[in-house]
Amino acid sequence: MDHESEIVRDAFGLWISGLFSAVCGWNPGGSFLEKKEFFFMLLEKLLREGRVMFIAPGADCYVSPANPKPKLTVEDPEARWSAPVSEIMSYVRGRWPEEANDQNDIELTYYFYELPGLIWVREDGRLVVS
Repeated sequence: MDHESEIVRDAFGLWISGLFSAVCGWNPGGSFLEKKEFFFMLLEKLLREGRVMFIAPGADCYVSPANPKPKLTVEDPEARWSAPVSEIMSYVRGRWPEEANDQNDIELTYYFYELPGLIWVREDGRLVVS
């Protein structure tokens, strides 16, 4: 798999599904399994480098019609998932739908929406979410 910097550039600020889509888009010749593994490898690298983080599972920081004023924002440290990277990756990998065999599989849509939100970290330290 190639084009790591282009993938990160194109996915910056997007949901985690945007990261997977960028992996697929920049590596059209790769198999689905290769794209999946590259996605996990790149996500782990970005987590370890502090370039992304996740919203903590269950954190009340999502705005919706039913929750117009959440308790937290991503600027609040307690809204960010502070578990070790290995634990976060185990969670993310463990929920991957094993029956998915194509990047357009509907099960992947459910998977990405069920994961906690992804927070991107700009070079100046500011946080970006979509």
